[in-house]
Amino acid sequence: MMAPPAPRLRPVRRFGGAYLHASVLRRLSIFLAVSLVLVWAAVAAERANLRRNAEQESSRVVRNMALAFAEEVGTTISTVDVALLALRRQWGGNRDEFADVVRELNRELTSKVIFQVAVTDAGGSVQFTSAGLAGSSVGLRDRDYVAALLRDPADRLIISRPLTGRMTGITGVQFARPLYGPGGKPGGVILASVAPEYLSRFYDHVDLGTDTSVTLVHGGVVLARNAGAGGRLHVGAELAGPPFDTASKEPGGVYRRVSRLDGIERIFGWKRLPQYDMVVSVGQSLREVNSRYASQQRHAVAAGVAISSIMLALGWWAIAANHNRSKALRALASAEARWKRALDAAGAGVWDWDLRSGKVVLTPQAQAVLGIGTGSTYWGTGSVDGPVHPDDAAQVTAALGDMLAGRSADFRVEHRIVRGTGEVAWVLGRAQVVERDDQGAAARVVGTVVNIDARKSHEEQVRHQACHDALTGLANRVLFGDRLEHAIQLARRAQTRLAVIYFDLDKFKPVNDTHGHGVGDMLLVEVGRRVQGGLRQSDTLARLGGDEFAALLPDCRSAEDALTVANNILALLNQPFVVDGHTLDISGSIGVSLFPDCGADAASLVHHADLAMYRSKQEGRNRVTLSEAATA
Repeated sequence: MMAPPAPRLRPVRRFGGAYLHASVLRRLSIFLAVSLVLVWAAVAAERANLRRNAEQESSRVVRNMALAFAEEVGTTISTVDVALLALRRQWGGNRDEFADVVRELNRELTSKVIFQVAVTDAGGSVQFTSAGLAGSSVGLRDRDYVAALLRDPADRLIISRPLTGRMTGITGVQFARPLYGPGGKPGGVILASVAPEYLSRFYDHVDLGTDTSVTLVHGGVVLARNAGAGGRLHVGAELAGPPFDTASKEPGGVYRRVSRLDGIERIFGWKRLPQYDMVVSVGQSLREVNSRYASQQRHAVAAGVAISSIMLALGWWAIAANHNRSKALRALASAEARWKRALDAAGAGVWDWDLRSGKVVLTPQAQAVLGIGTGSTYWGTGSVDGPVHPDDAAQVTAALGDMLAGRSADFRVEHRIVRGTGEVAWVLGRAQVVERDDQGAAARVVGTVVNIDARKSHEEQVRHQACHDALTGLANRVLFGDRLEHAIQLARRAQTRLAVIYFDLDKFKPVNDTHGHGVGDMLLVEVGRRVQGGLRQSDTLARLGGDEFAALLPDCRSAEDALTVANNILALLNQPFVVDGHTLDISGSIGVSLFPDCGADAASLVHHADLAMYRSKQEGRNRVTLSEAATA
């Protein structure tokens, strides 16, 4: 019998002294394809995570800015309305002095609001204007807001869209209230015109990038807008759909959209002012948002290229040197996990923990982050004993236990550590089990650690800036409003009372004019420090803007107690201030409102306290006035 032919061997290639059969090359190709997909999937995930973090951070910022903008707009409208009510009383009382009162009011409100005043009769003809052009030939009856008040003279405030004045030729937003003649009959309309850019002056204090937009919309029409050089061109434009249409009822929120006014894609934070049918929005462009983490994204791509190159070399040489499939795959999986963790935390220190011996090998960067002066140390078999802060040990041990037991795929925890010097630092720890024994127990863990002190400090700084006045360090409008709402809820449940004290500084403008704004700022800081020292720890003192302050007394048993505190504040303001070598004498005009006597919500309490403060000014300043609603 003829011997069977010898089997044909598949071709081999010689490389580096090792013979690579076709099966080995096939396994190498599969490994490299899977590994590179994992590496670049991780790069893509990291880039997406950076973009997501940037958008989440921007959403928080624009939401807080929209709340602050809404407070600013509400205060401005309230100031205009209070001025209109006072001017209406003057017109009905002593009309001969009306022009002088208007001029005086404009001088008083120069730092708050600038407006033109006009008065019409019952037929819509202009009887008075601060522009000095009144006459029977000038009629405003065809203006929608004038016609509405002449047709239905219910006592209400109407706000118009931006219009060009017939007498001044200046574009302004009109605020109007009805006038009444003898017997309560309709007697005309009193008007105040405010420049649109003044309503969006909040933009001057916002720094979110060159494409930031600050917009005020009333009834679907843009009243005021700031968005760089071309922002004012869109005043009067109409915006349909949520959140600007009347069908939308949500109080506020965040959305992402390409602007219908200038075509720039932004993340917008918005807040509704339902009492005025207005919506305010603050938008930050995606270009500015994404630029925040652009360098980290570039580093992730560069790390992906470097790791891919290293893995190609490692995979080729590892498989070429070892024909044992299971051992080669185990070694390559370990290398893959080690480099993948390094990629996920670009720039972080790497540590390798053998749970069988407890030995941990640390890279130099990991030693620097953890404050360990040696390249190896020993941890227990179930917890990271050494560097973890005692207050965070339970959280870290629980997360680590979940990973070791297989209940979670990996370990990721932000926590504090205590370095060898006793210094406390914040770190982000990540880890993954890369080897298990035959019983499935974790045998080896590879992880990374990166210092995040700077990010934690930045987050705390952003939170503080969003809630505190930059000059005095006192609470700002947002924080004061939050604490007032919380105090009202507590008082309502306990059926107790609380008080709001609203005051500004008399003779503050002469200080700025005589000594400069630097001395004026130092005086505001000293006022805040002195008044804060005269309040209880449970009370809140806030600077609302300019020289305006407010104090919240959350547990106030009676109007007498509130007036006592207010008079103490007045006494503190009357004491001389020594600022930068100057002895300054000022005083204050103070208004007081009470819950629930003056209203059941924060806006009502602040409004009544503001009205009472205005009465203090009218009656000669340097005095305390209790709201009329509290004495009714």
